[in-house]
Amino acid sequence: MLEKIKALLDEKASKISDSLQSPASETSIQKLEQLIDKKLPDDFIKLYKEHNGLNPDKLVNFAYGIPFIPIEKSISHIELYKTQATNDILKYADSEIKTDYIFNHNRIPIGDDCGTTYLCIDLDPSAEGLIGQIILIDYEYNIAIKLHDSISEYLQQFEADLINNKYSLQEDALDDGNHWLNPIREIDPVNWFNSPTWKHINDKIANKS
Repeated sequence: MLEKIKALLDEKASKISDSLQSPASETSIQKLEQLIDKKLPDDFIKLYKEHNGLNPDKLVNFAYGIPFIPIEKSISHIELYKTQATNDILKYADSEIKTDYIFNHNRIPIGDDCGTTYLCIDLDPSAEGLIGQIILIDYEYNIAIKLHDSISEYLQQFEADLINNKYSLQEDALDDGNHWLNPIREIDPVNWFNSPTWKHINDKIANKS
């Protein structure tokens, strides 16, 4: 699934491709399925059987400028959700996403910016959504954005955006010998509040307050 992406990263940000880890173990995949009591989407399993995220000890990131996390970290997040469930709801969500909770075992993180956002596989979409869709959750503002229908589509878009030079390398990271991708504003959901693509969210939140 990542063959073309790795080739592009080798040209543009080789330290990212070098940081992709060995495949996730079958034991870890089964543990996650037991934890969520669901079958994981085929493309999730295929991705993690190819690479178990990025090495967490390296200062690197991935699509949308969000680090691609190992399955063990996904498991840790789910275990935490199960023990610290809250009644918090989303203040804004795209129509494909349920608003009656922010996190639980049906939203599996595959990306964590170590700030305020997770990139998740959504196994409990609204009636308008699709099982396995990719969503971004900003838990500081309690908003959720639907980005893609599947992991496969998410990776295809990352590949296309790399080809079309929609990422640059952050200069201060380069000064320290690291490769850190900066997406252009139009494809930067982490900074949705400054992106023309998601301007409508600012407008809707303002109207509610």
